[in-house]
Order: sequence, then structure tokens, then C-alpha cells
Amino acid sequence: MLSVDIANKFISDFGDKAVLSNLSLNKLVYFAQVESLRSLGRPLFEDKIEAWEYGPVEPSVYHAFKRYGSGRVTKSSGPVPDDEDVDMVVSRTFGKYGRMTAFDLVALSHGDGGAWKATYVPGRDAEITPEAILSSSDGRVTPEFSGTLASGMEEVDRRIPNTFRLLRNA
Repeated sequence: MLSVDIANKFISDFGDKAVLSNLSLNKLVYFAQVESLRSLGRPLFEDKIEAWEYGPVEPSVYHAFKRYGSGRVTKSSGPVPDDEDVDMVVSRTFGKYGRMTAFDLVALSHGDGGAWKATYVPGRDAEITPEAILSSSDGRVTPEFSGTLASGMEEVDRRIPNTFRLLRNA
């Protein structure tokens, strides 16, 4: 299985429920790999993960969706896997991280004890190995949603309905 297949699964299953950008897709695919390593004891996909400035990146996912820039990815770039383990891991990962913005996910992936922080070297795309992930704190605790940008946006939308729709149309 390839990392872009996992990205396609996120788009197919959750693209209508969340704003999935190239940046957020890369983080979700990374956290799906973390989930698979922790729950299944094996990688979900074969591609390497690299430590880029904005966190873990699967280069094939980045290149498959770079035409969207920072905008919403609206279509998968190929086949969507039909596999029970993939379904479980992607669903579980989206349940933990799917409400967060891309920048919430970047902040989370940059956390103390994380594989990205232990691997990142400015100017080099160092590989984040499965061993680095397993020895990290990534995925050990369900992330807190409160205090994220996404939680603040939900609070604004709850208190002042239609705020974001009005801003979008301004």
C-alpha cells in the first residue's frame, strides 16, 4: 500500500465532512501510520516519511496534491483502498484528529517527544522511520481538542452563527 492510497481514503471517506488540504492530508496520513504501528504493530504504507519544516510529510502525497496549493483537496488522485485494516485505521485517525485545522495538526506533530522533533534538521528532509515513531510520544495519548484553532472557530460559530459564511462572502 502507498501513502497516496491512504490520502485517497481520507478524501473519499471524509472530504465532504472536513476541509482537507495538502498540509492536513499529510498530517492525517502520518498519524494514520502512527495509529497502524501502535494498534496493528505494522506500517500501513510503504512510502517513507520525511521531516520537513511544517512537520511529517509523505513526498508522494505532497506531489499528488500540490496542484491544490493551500486550498481544499476535492478529488482523490487514484484508487481508494478497500481493506478492513485501512478502514479501521483511517476511521480511528479521523476520529482523533479530523476536527483539527492543518495548523493544529502541524503544532501537534511538532510536540515535545514527537518523532518529527527528534528527526528534523533544517534544510534536510530526514526520514522519520517506524522505529522513530514507536520510540516517540506520537499517538500515545488522544490529543486535546480544547485550545486548538479549530475549537476556537467552533466556539465563534456557535456564539455568532454565520460568521464564517459572512466572511467567506465578504
